[in-house]
Amino acid sequence: MTKKMFWISAVAAALVLGGCSEQTKEDVKQAARSVAKDTAANVETAKSRSSEAMEEAKRRAGEALESAKEHAREMKKTAEAKSAEASAVVEKKAAELGKKMASASGAKAPEASAPAAQTVAPVKNGKALYSKCAGCHGVDGRTKALGKAPIIAGQKAEELKKFLEEYKAGKRNAYGMGALMQGQVAGLNESELAALADYISKL
Repeated sequence: MTKKMFWISAVAAALVLGGCSEQTKEDVKQAARSVAKDTAANVETAKSRSSEAMEEAKRRAGEALESAKEHAREMKKTAEAKSAEASAVVEKKAAELGKKMASASGAKAPEASAPAAQTVAPVKNGKALYSKCAGCHGVDGRTKALGKAPIIAGQKAEELKKFLEEYKAGKRNAYGMGALMQGQVAGLNESELAALADYISKL
């Protein structure tokens, strides 16, 4: 109990126990009004503090939300960067594997990042392509390769192209020369195989 409340209680008790002057009554009323005013002020102060506390709580909640959003954005950027790195590694490994496989078959693997127009070699004419065949089949195509294979000069172009494609794919091994022939034609594309077959057919 505050001092003011104590005196009001005391005065009120005095009024009950005995008579008092009009001045005393007025003092009691004034004291009561003062107490009521103080009480109202305290209530307003409590309300103001409660409102401030709520605003502060909202502000902190907003800051926490923004922080969480920023963290999520950073995590997304990190994940995208790691995904791009992983893709680059996969592409690099694929290119290396392609080179190894092509090297094993005697062909040159195209660069993974090179445009398609740069990976296709210009088509050579049949005569130029046949130059590496002459060692076994003769310059005129009339020598039996290793003394076993039949003369290739004058054979049908369609059959010759089919044989060359089978050698390239590793599906043909006539007279035990499959591996040798595969190495010879591994670097030729379809157009070059056709040009070579056509040249041999006209020897």
